[in-house]
Amino acid sequence: MRLILSLFVLCAMSLSFMSLSAQSAETKGPDIAVLRLDEVIRNSKLYLARVDQLKKDKAEAEAQLKQMEEQLQALENKLQVLSPTSEKFAQAQEDLEVIKVKRELLGKRVKFLLERRHGAVLKEAFDVARGHLSAFAKERSIRLVTLAPNPDLPNLSSNDMQMQLGLQVALYYDSSLDITEAFIAFANSRYTGDAPGPIGSTPGPTAPANAAPSKPVGP
Repeated sequence: MRLILSLFVLCAMSLSFMSLSAQSAETKGPDIAVLRLDEVIRNSKLYLARVDQLKKDKAEAEAQLKQMEEQLQALENKLQVLSPTSEKFAQAQEDLEVIKVKRELLGKRVKFLLERRHGAVLKEAFDVARGHLSAFAKERSIRLVTLAPNPDLPNLSSNDMQMQLGLQVALYYDSSLDITEAFIAFANSRYTGDAPGPIGSTPGPTAPANAAPSKPVGP
């Protein structure tokens, strides 16, 4: 009788342990996850704030270029009514050429700065996302996060297509492994709202306070 009772107790303990293990595994979730990185970056509050500043800088530069266009038009109209042999004609023609050069240089400089700044914004958003991802994964006992495969490959040339195929990190994943939406909410809740820098600046990444430092990774 004691033997049967002891076996019954052992079975009950084993079932209880198995139930607790299953509940723990269900709470923690899988230790592998998939992330849509492009969606994460482009929906992050940091990226949106930086891009908003870029748009403002671009609008200011376009306003300057428009003002130069108006000045050029005014000078061209002036040249049409002035005598080609007059001193005022020579001065207006000189002013016209100077403004043309300034307009061209400003347009090139603005384009260069905007492209460089956008590249810096992408890197900053990536670095910050990696820092947040470290904390996010530790909270959920995730040991590996891989990039989601590109669902739609563009119709490219043979060489470009081969390169795109080589860049596919994963070919299939179950939707239950996708942590994109949850991570976006997690990362955005930790955004401090720091002010973006001017168009030509390249601020360093703002690492979260509770995240382990990570090595920067190039694009």
